[in-house]
Amino acid sequence: MTKRLTKYAPMLVFCVFIAVCFAINLVKPDREQSERENRLLAQSPELTVESFFSGEFMADFETYLVDQFFARDAWVSLKTYAELAIQKTDLNGVYVGADGLLVQKFAEPEADRVAANASFVEKFAANADVPVYFTVIPGAAAFWGDRLPAYAQNADQLAIIEAIYAQTPSAITVDTAAALAPHASEPIYYETDHHWTSLGAYHGYVAAAHAMGLSPTDLGHPIESVAGFYGTASAACGLRPGEGDVVELYVPAKAAKVTVFEDDTAELIALYDESAKEKSDKYTLFFGGNHPRVLIESTVSDGPKLLYIKDSYANACAPYFTAHFSEIHLIDLRYYKKSIADYIAENGIDAVFVAYSAANFTSDTNIMFIAR
Repeated sequence: MTKRLTKYAPMLVFCVFIAVCFAINLVKPDREQSERENRLLAQSPELTVESFFSGEFMADFETYLVDQFFARDAWVSLKTYAELAIQKTDLNGVYVGADGLLVQKFAEPEADRVAANASFVEKFAANADVPVYFTVIPGAAAFWGDRLPAYAQNADQLAIIEAIYAQTPSAITVDTAAALAPHASEPIYYETDHHWTSLGAYHGYVAAAHAMGLSPTDLGHPIESVAGFYGTASAACGLRPGEGDVVELYVPAKAAKVTVFEDDTAELIALYDESAKEKSDKYTLFFGGNHPRVLIESTVSDGPKLLYIKDSYANACAPYFTAHFSEIHLIDLRYYKKSIADYIAENGIDAVFVAYSAANFTSDTNIMFIAR
């Protein structure tokens, strides 16, 4: 009897474990989002005859079970540390580098997608009645390769960016890569997130200002520093090294009035979202995250108007332009699908700045809307 119990003990323990997990999942409340992973969690799907027979319900229910599994964050962390124990340094597309650096892999992009996106920008710039400035911003892997594992495979972002510029002769190129390169030893990117820091964004702003014929303002000292930021790379791999990153703010909040437009609504917000200080993703300090359209009205009442077509890298950079423009219109083509040409005419725009991170520009399927 003892031998039989010993033989089947592992199976019995596993069955008990599954039963306990099932019981806990039945009674525990569902979570709406995971602060650790910086994302919304799947909710219980609605069962219909159509969704059942199409297989959609079972697929959605499986996602729901995975997202709502009890102690999910602990299991994700356990998996991560188990992978580290076997010296794996590529965790869910994130390289674990020196001193706790987490960098998302930059894979070789699809050539057709890159060429198409460049052609959309070229068509837009060629037909625009105002100057169009254009930049593609390299990510951390372009400059911090010496801090990544020896075998780390990343596509050559700088070469890809140069090829993109060659396909957009009608746009005025802003060489952000050249502006960042001399500062590669400085904290121009976050250690746990894919974005550039406020310092990196400042160097990008300086390059754009020079291209636009403007005299950039001095950076000065940060007016506020918000610690404990764990970003997208941390969320993707489940690691939270050290005390996290620090988000530094340089432009006073009173320097601008900000209006966010969502669908048919308009909401006046602060330049910096104070509620983000309590969140894991503190990059949302800038405007509370991404929106279809944002209007920044500065104290430079007699200045020109800038249209900034962008991804989330612009959120940290746009505040610097309040020193030069009376209005800065931010448009995110992932959410805004109306005519950009009409927008320029209707809002008296004087210049356009198209700015994307290399990762987004080489993969985004929404850039086509710029040329409509």
